[in-house]
Amino acid sequence: MNEHAVFKTCELLHATHARPIAIFGEDGEPQRIFSSFPGFAPVFEAISRRAGEENVSLISGVAGLYGAVRLRENKLLVVTGPFVNKPLDDAVFDALIHDYGLAWEGKDALKQFLLSLPRRSLNVFLNFLALLDFLFNGEEISILRYFENFAPAIRQEMGEKHTDAILREEEFTHGTYAIEQQLLSYVSAGDETGLKAFLQEIAGKQVLFEGKLADDTLRQSKNIFNGWISMVGKVGAIRGNLDIEQTYRLIDLYTQECERCTTVSEVNNLRYSSLMDFTRRVAELKHPAAYSEDVYRALQFIKTHTNQPIGVPDVLEAVGKSRSYFMEQFKKETGETIGKYIVKAKLQEAKQLLAYSDRPLSEISNFFFFSSQSYFQNLFKKEFGVTPLEYRRKHHKE
Repeated sequence: MNEHAVFKTCELLHATHARPIAIFGEDGEPQRIFSSFPGFAPVFEAISRRAGEENVSLISGVAGLYGAVRLRENKLLVVTGPFVNKPLDDAVFDALIHDYGLAWEGKDALKQFLLSLPRRSLNVFLNFLALLDFLFNGEEISILRYFENFAPAIRQEMGEKHTDAILREEEFTHGTYAIEQQLLSYVSAGDETGLKAFLQEIAGKQVLFEGKLADDTLRQSKNIFNGWISMVGKVGAIRGNLDIEQTYRLIDLYTQECERCTTVSEVNNLRYSSLMDFTRRVAELKHPAAYSEDVYRALQFIKTHTNQPIGVPDVLEAVGKSRSYFMEQFKKETGETIGKYIVKAKLQEAKQLLAYSDRPLSEISNFFFFSSQSYFQNLFKKEFGVTPLEYRRKHHKE
């Protein structure tokens, strides 16, 4: 499809669906913007710079979610959005104006523009991206792949930014005991690949579930989610050696986030992402399937005291064991000395603060009781191969 045809197609799609669309050239310069509010152009430009290299990418912004489609044939980039996934109030409008350098005198027009956007479900928005990809690239992609990109955006909307597949509501509501146990076994094993394949198999046999907006249906979906997330955490994740306190904290966070959902589709999306999130966290532990009771207690103590100045004597006191015996047992079961494990646990938590907070390195170093910022930086680079700042630049969620 030549450029003129691309421009005309986007113009017609905007007129038909009332979705703003911006087109950028290979040099990043805007070529066409179809929007009822021309003043939104700086937002589109900023979003375009964050688009991934894949054909379709999802980008979280101040007002909601944006989609970007790269055209292979003529190197254009098509950006659409926002899909509004949060309440729109003065704080959102002010943040847009401040962050993207919009004109303050255009605030009323900005409000009118955003409030007039079509309010449809996330599934409809993703299908619109799939349509763009098919029209311009001739590509037919399972919507499951979009959810892999969407998971970080859901995490970003949560208070602590903790969080891939699509299953019908009935599959989770009335799923058999065997299916539930198989899902939980993937969580406990930290088997993301197996879980995705299993979910893909189920999704391939089902029609995409489109959530209803009726209050009773939404309440029922939320109640189902609350039971689901408790089961995934308490049965699946803890059995996979995820820290007990962390698991309960995540359950609370996801429950709170669920209550903020306004459609059944949003609850479903959160359910799928929470499932993958717990599985991913178990996988990141990379521990053997089981420990002795004493070593497990030691691991739980360490992981719940990363922001305290603990050392080997504190761990020994917590488990009530002698140094000579337990040090050897701990090393045998974990492959690490107690001291090294404490440092690794602190560094893993530091990664979360680097990715999901704006705390300066000095504050993070002090929070985990490293002797100095330089010592923290050296340990971090030795463990992960990059400096804390390099890690933050790559993984930070704005």
